[in-house]
Amino acid sequence: MPIKKINSELKNAFDKELSLIKNDLYYQEVEVFRDSKRSFIRYDVMYKPLEILTGDSYSIRRVGDDKIVFFLLDAMGKGISASITAMTSTTLLNYIFDQMKVQKNFEFKRWVKRFVDYIKGDLLENEMLSIILTSYNKKDAFFEYASFGMPAFLFVDEKNNLIKIKSNNPPISLYSDDFKIDGLNVKKIKKALFYTDGLCENRLKDGTFYKDKMYEDFIKSKDIVDFKNFVNKKIDTKNDDLAFIHIDTATYESSFITKTLFANMEGIDNALLEISDYLSEVGLNSKLSSQILLAMSELLNNALEHGVFKITNLKKSYLIENGLYDDELKRLESLYKDKSIKVKYMVKNYNNSRVFIARIEDFGDGFDVRKLKNLVVEKDKLNGRGILIVKKLVDRLYYNEAGNSVTIKKYI
Repeated sequence: MPIKKINSELKNAFDKELSLIKNDLYYQEVEVFRDSKRSFIRYDVMYKPLEILTGDSYSIRRVGDDKIVFFLLDAMGKGISASITAMTSTTLLNYIFDQMKVQKNFEFKRWVKRFVDYIKGDLLENEMLSIILTSYNKKDAFFEYASFGMPAFLFVDEKNNLIKIKSNNPPISLYSDDFKIDGLNVKKIKKALFYTDGLCENRLKDGTFYKDKMYEDFIKSKDIVDFKNFVNKKIDTKNDDLAFIHIDTATYESSFITKTLFANMEGIDNALLEISDYLSEVGLNSKLSSQILLAMSELLNNALEHGVFKITNLKKSYLIENGLYDDELKRLESLYKDKSIKVKYMVKNYNNSRVFIARIEDFGDGFDVRKLKNLVVEKDKLNGRGILIVKKLVDRLYYNEAGNSVTIKKYI
């Protein structure tokens, strides 16, 4: 088979693997209240298979408004066999979840049991599956887990203490029978790390495993961006898949500069000028300022067009292709002159670094943020490019659950 054809088939195989992974919190932050304080929980994922066919997989799912469940797995071995086990497990877990959700009878222990009872029959006699399945109830901050032969997951509490929680079950095999589910209150936990053994068993430049440095790096890191930088700088040669789920909390910032804009292009232009002046005052160079301003421009225009004016992507394409876009904007500005957009921004100091943080709220109906996972930009389409541009310009981007507020972070 020609090399070009092989590469095409491998790409299709990897695209299929990605399509089986479900993430109901893709680019989202979940709002919670603890002791009457507003904060946000963010689930971030690093998923870097060593090869096209991988034995690692995950999914993050929502059960109603209060419960979030996820799994992270590592099938034994490498190549086709491990990939088949991983993708079969992912498909099965998501199928069982979806069925239970439709029937409105999701129960964590039953989800785990149905999966174990089925998958063990598909494993070969010498084959094992390591997996952790978790459930988090944001209403009472209660966390449950069933970990089958996975590395100890990590918590860091509010006092910066590292807590290691070992697996409570052996890996799943043909002979698996009963299993344990344990739980704990995580109200005082500020971040967590769940990972496959590829993270801790990749080697540093001196030949030692990353495991010992990983604990230190996780405690020191401010967020997923910081932790990924530690990982990428220290691991010399990647010899295994890298997959981990990083969860952290962010408190509501009360020291934002807050502006309420009129819902029109002039209001956006004035806001961008003010932000530009602010970035100059805090000493940003022209390159960083340009990146931030471009990202803010894209997001503010999205808030205006889609949030306030309710212009769909299909309608926007039609208007642009037929030269009607500017006239329609003027008409909508007059129609929605009583509407507004709120923008908040600040530069915050983080030890030896600084970060630009901004939040934009449009008070519209929002959108299904999960659709961003499948965003594909085609050459003959004019919509969708804005979010992709923003994702490349900033370090993190999070929408709220409704999809009508977006927060960005840019390290400077």
